[in-house]
Amino acid sequence: MSKIDTKKFARAFVEVMEGKTAKEMEKTASDFVSYLAEQGLMSHWRNIVRSIDNVWREKYGISSVTITSAHPLSENARKNLENLTNGAEIIEKVDSELIGGAVVRIDDRIVDGSISGALKSLKISLLK
Repeated sequence: MSKIDTKKFARAFVEVMEGKTAKEMEKTASDFVSYLAEQGLMSHWRNIVRSIDNVWREKYGISSVTITSAHPLSENARKNLENLTNGAEIIEKVDSELIGGAVVRIDDRIVDGSISGALKSLKISLLK
């Protein structure tokens, strides 16, 4: 099997994951990696992961969100974020150097709503 259809693997993976608990997803992902290894397909792993991200985005809109804030998110903010991102992987980081606000990365896009980011923008515009 020299040429494989990574998108077909990705679609199957996303479909199988639908409705599973976190523990079931872990087991399914482990079984999937074992299958790829048994079939000698690990050299295609990186392309399959990219395809999984693309299929996920096609189906759900967003695959991952990283939010870096000056302080930990409140439970309410976390729940709102989960509701808005419909199944996307959410990564939370705390960086006190942001002073306030947050930097949100949605897949490949970055939105800087931090005080630190605003001060940097102000500095750049004043130096022009």
